[in-house]
Amino acid sequence: MEPSTRFPDFPLLSTSRLLLRDLRPTDLDDLYEYASDPEIDRYTPWDRYQSLDDACEDLGGYIARYEQGHFRAWGIEHRADKKLIGITNFGFISKEDRRAEMGYTIARKYWGQGLATEAATALIQYGFETLDLVRIEAVVLPENRASTKVLLKVGMQFEGLLRSYQVWKDKPSDLEMYAIVRK
Repeated sequence: MEPSTRFPDFPLLSTSRLLLRDLRPTDLDDLYEYASDPEIDRYTPWDRYQSLDDACEDLGGYIARYEQGHFRAWGIEHRADKKLIGITNFGFISKEDRRAEMGYTIARKYWGQGLATEAATALIQYGFETLDLVRIEAVVLPENRASTKVLLKVGMQFEGLLRSYQVWKDKPSDLEMYAIVRK
């Protein structure tokens, strides 16, 4: 792992095509570009950015959490393009149960290239090997078949349908639960 220049304790994760790293002020334009896409908006609980100010506010929130020592979100940088193309995170961690919920978002231009699988694999490895987790789970809208494929490729198993599990965009939504346990 390479040290972060901005947050020296930040856990950088590397794959052949990606660098999972801290989000930085210089990521603002890339963050806005992919997170303002209406197609991305279909599969996320948050609303797409309507302005650069929306992206700036979110980016500031990530950086503030880093400054408080909360390293749960990684920017996904495409090594060849030197561009932020998404975010992956542990949105919820239970230290007592050694369990976490994983999420990810990838810019539409990079869909279908195996990059979400690559990022998710790195995050799962980090969760099991470094955080000593015993279970990592993810929830997905039933209609998001591409994300379901990613979860199955990384070794997660379908555990069931959670009816009205979360309110997404002011609407109670059914979500599918997938999980992997450390062997």
